[in-house]
Amino acid sequence: MSKSANSIAGTASSKQEDPVQLNRRRFFSAAGGVLALVGLAACTSPQNSATAPNPVGDHAPAAAKAPSTPGQALEMLKTGNSRFAEGRPKHPNQTSQLRSDLAEHQEPWALVHGCVDSRVAPELVFDQGIGDLFVTRTAGAVLDDTLVGSMEFAVSSPYEVPVIVILGHTACGAVTGTVEALEKNAKSPKAPGEMIDFISEIAPAAREAEPVPDKSEHINNVVRMNTVAVAAALVERSEIIRAAVNAGRTEVIAAVYDLQTGLVDWNPVVA
Repeated sequence: MSKSANSIAGTASSKQEDPVQLNRRRFFSAAGGVLALVGLAACTSPQNSATAPNPVGDHAPAAAKAPSTPGQALEMLKTGNSRFAEGRPKHPNQTSQLRSDLAEHQEPWALVHGCVDSRVAPELVFDQGIGDLFVTRTAGAVLDDTLVGSMEFAVSSPYEVPVIVILGHTACGAVTGTVEALEKNAKSPKAPGEMIDFISEIAPAAREAEPVPDKSEHINNVVRMNTVAVAAALVERSEIIRAAVNAGRTEVIAAVYDLQTGLVDWNPVVA
């Protein structure tokens, strides 16, 4: 049996019941970790200089015109991720002039909701710049009421972003913690402080995933299932986002980032 939900567009219904039984309590939410840019130049003499480094700062190129449709936005994200994974990022829209210009307004064209993991910064993963993306992050990419409201803000006028990406990632610590908590107490997993909130949210996917001999692959299967479930739950939970999806104005995508390759899997499937 396989489970796939690379796009939730066109599948939204008007019912209000939450398909993954979301706990409406507040959840462990964080504003995202800092991911350091590493650009090691080859140690060569002047006469054997390596390829010039990627342009950044005031020399960074401007990005293409902002996309206005779900298809255009998704393609721009895919293209940016390919550049990042291949080690040839353009670092668009990062000049001091643009920063100054955007102090008075912003025109983001996508929202990426991901995990707080420091290795998965959406602006880097998709090679985008200042003012391109709305970004929300929680441990395990789970949802809560305030977070959903923030995502509704991005979908509403004047921004009306054409795509929302729910971005999980391999070897997720929040998912690993959930799996291990369930191994100790399957019926009532324990965790210190407020961390029990995100564990409670990930637990349904962890319980549903069939165990495999390789624990790391099992963790990644739970990541895929949880990411797909969060994308579906977002559309089911939010009337505003559901209306945008049903109108064809916004698309909600489930995707999983591979920490090893740097590539995003746009069709996460669990066998």
